[in-house]
Amino acid sequence: MCGAAISMLTVGQTVQNVKAAQDDNKVLITYDLNDPSGKPYFVKVLMSKDGGVTFGNELKYVSGDVNATSPGSGKKITWDAEQEVSYYNGDAVFRVEATLYETIWPAPVEKRCAKMELQSVKGEGNKITVEMLITAQADCTAGIDRRKEYTSLFDASGNQFQATGGLFGDVQLDVDKKVTKGVPIKSRVVFDNLSAQLSTISVLKISVYSFGGCNAGYSDPEKVFSFTNVPVSK
Repeated sequence: MCGAAISMLTVGQTVQNVKAAQDDNKVLITYDLNDPSGKPYFVKVLMSKDGGVTFGNELKYVSGDVNATSPGSGKKITWDAEQEVSYYNGDAVFRVEATLYETIWPAPVEKRCAKMELQSVKGEGNKITVEMLITAQADCTAGIDRRKEYTSLFDASGNQFQATGGLFGDVQLDVDKKVTKGVPIKSRVVFDNLSAQLSTISVLKISVYSFGGCNAGYSDPEKVFSFTNVPVSK
């Protein structure tokens, strides 16, 4: 892309204060996404070469706040124009659209010794934080096993990532904690070094071992809680 005159077009009241600037072969776009409900949106950018009369397909080589994006001000998108159009010298009008990100949230998973319910899965840069509630089925001692073969996530390409940190209630991963039957424990698992563009986790596995009132030992499949197609909010 070279020497294009850039202008912006917003659609509806949800997207406001859109600004764009060309930086070499990239276009930098900022905008505000307004919705007091806090629900995530899917944001896309389209380009017109005829002054906004017609628009092409959704631009593909975009990064930033485009997938499962939470409302807020100062959202940013970078479009790699060189990857998309190779060379273009002319006027360009961009349209920013935002639609509610309709997702199917994974249902809670219940095992012999515990029940797990995902609360949120949020991406920030190259990090994803999974928040969940874990409820014991009996008074026992339990913990989250962070070993890669038991607690990990897989992206769409089949790449596996091990948990790098987190909490089981008030203790770190791999630390035993006494738990009470029926009392939910707010927990967290963190993964690092992922693509900032990851919008869906293909497979998420979190393992909760226990012993005492209910036994789900280190090699027991009953300790592994699996979720598929988990949406990642930004």
